[in-house]
Amino acid sequence: MAPSDFFSSPTGRSPNWQHAYEAVLEEDDTNTLFKLVEIAEAAVLTRRASLQGSANHHAERQAIEQAVAHLLDIKRDRLKFR
Repeated sequence: MAPSDFFSSPTGRSPNWQHAYEAVLEEDDTNTLFKLVEIAEAAVLTRRASLQGSANHHAERQAIEQAVAHLLDIKRDRLKFR
């Protein structure tokens, strides 16, 4: 999957941040993980920004906040960011 595929679904209606996040969870190689975390963060934060001001998508908002927290954990624990 190309990095641009993580920003929109095939229908173009809603971003596909979940795929980018799942790719991070499945990656074992540290070098690849670094790039996937960058891509996932961008996709997740882009989607979070697009939901601002909307009263809908409560479950997705919660999932996004959990993903953001988990990505920070991965950066700290697996990638040794300080």
